[in-house]
Amino acid sequence: MNEFIKNKTIEYLGLAGYFIKPLVAKKNDTDLYIKLYGKDSVEARRFYNISAGGHFDFGCGIHHPCWTNIDMDRNWKSAKCYDPSKDIAHDLLTCTPIPVESNSAELVHSRLSIEHITDEAALFMFTEIKRILKKDAIFRVHTINTDIDYRALKNNDREYFFWFQNSPSISLEQAFLEHFAASASTLTPDGAKNPISDEELRSVFSSLPYEDALDYCTARCPVELQNKYRNRHINWWNPNKLHKMLSMAGFKTIYLSAPEQSASPVLRNDFYFDNMCNRVMLYMEAVNN
Repeated sequence: MNEFIKNKTIEYLGLAGYFIKPLVAKKNDTDLYIKLYGKDSVEARRFYNISAGGHFDFGCGIHHPCWTNIDMDRNWKSAKCYDPSKDIAHDLLTCTPIPVESNSAELVHSRLSIEHITDEAALFMFTEIKRILKKDAIFRVHTINTDIDYRALKNNDREYFFWFQNSPSISLEQAFLEHFAASASTLTPDGAKNPISDEELRSVFSSLPYEDALDYCTARCPVELQNKYRNRHINWWNPNKLHKMLSMAGFKTIYLSAPEQSASPVLRNDFYFDNMCNRVMLYMEAVNN
């Protein structure tokens, strides 16, 4: 009776426009993976989450029993570290093949990664992902949307840069710069020898086309420093650039997405995915068809 009442309550709330997330069910969704992709792929963990050594821990905080994490092995201190029995250690900045068999991946996912690597490394990564994906399989990527950052800068929107909310002395110019070209910012003690000042940043964006100005800034980020400090952001992304580079990698079906709007049912599980800093994020999917 209690189960009947619960189901009817959820049904009536849904008709009224309300939605209750089944959090417990979403944590334990292995049966859905088996239903959609088969037991063999689940047991072999042919779902690959690719990171660039930038944030949180090995795998950028995603630890799903059906997924294999691919990330750079480094000293994660107290966070979860590389486990060779189930993870793959790989550094995207090396532009070397991802050690996964061609046409074998059911899904590939990557979050908060491509802002940590160069354009060359990102294009190589996208090409490798297309190689390892099965036909009609999906690649989902999300990263910082620099267009939104720039809008906040132009609007003098200090509230947007919430990660500096307790540092009122930091200028909006440097907060903006730190989010896509951190090593060129004056906020980075061990950064570029000649960091970009607020005045130079304003001059660059007033004299160059927008995307050229972004490239000017990222060109001031030494790659050798990125090898040392992987948490820094050294690249900018917006819908136009991301779509263009996925197309250059050979993807033909490419579309914008949003949190919990993946074409893959398992990637709509926001206990594991699409659950971080969505106010600054750009989501996109590409299909290997």
